[in-house]
Amino acid sequence: MLDYQADQVVLRISDLYRPMASAVSDTGAFVVCDAHFGNRLCSEVLAFDTAHKKLLSRSYSANVFNLAISKCGRYVVIQTANAPNGDGNLLELFDLQGGEALFSKQPQTGWADEYSFAVGDDGVLEKLSVIHEGTGRFNYSPSGDFLDHTEFRKARLFTGSPEMRIFGAKEELKADPTNRTLAEELLAPLEVALKEVERSRVDSLATGLRTKGEILELLGRGAEAISAYEMALAVNPKVGVAARVAKLKKLAAG
Repeated sequence: MLDYQADQVVLRISDLYRPMASAVSDTGAFVVCDAHFGNRLCSEVLAFDTAHKKLLSRSYSANVFNLAISKCGRYVVIQTANAPNGDGNLLELFDLQGGEALFSKQPQTGWADEYSFAVGDDGVLEKLSVIHEGTGRFNYSPSGDFLDHTEFRKARLFTGSPEMRIFGAKEELKADPTNRTLAEELLAPLEVALKEVERSRVDSLATGLRTKGEILELLGRGAEAISAYEMALAVNPKVGVAARVAKLKKLAAG
């Protein structure tokens, strides 16, 4: 670790295999991800104080997407990438002073771009904010409870990229697939996102058209649902609605 103002090395650690992401607090405590070598998914996150004392060692059978440390140097947040095991897509928060994980969960908000720690005058964490560029800032309690369900739902349907809004509509419908009132609410923002998404974004376009078809089918608008499904199939024949189209056409024919 370098002190640029003093132009000197203040701490050197030589036993890391392949250090990647890192973050430093105002106190000098820091956290680093060691990605190791080899073909298997493997990474280790370590935190140290300025005396070279190890404060945290957490191994994952997954890659680390990003990490951060609070300005006070007490709290560390880690987000893992996808993996075919229990370490995939985890958001974990650690208290370095207590040497414990405060929570470990799959985040409702997906992978954040940045993090912010609200810490009281007593040094106790009040909330962890996850920041999504173009979408907003959303909060978790120190125990991992998500605090901004309504705000996040609105944000991912009405702000951010069209790909994000299409994904948001898909996830909303997936969570409550028989709710006609919800389906009616989702249709308008989904149609706006479909108009804005680049035609080259085949996966998002096909997903959005399939979701539109599912909404229209739920609302009893069979002919329009068939049209949306057929457009989805034209974009991506593997979108998974061919059987549904055949069924709807058979019903329409009587």
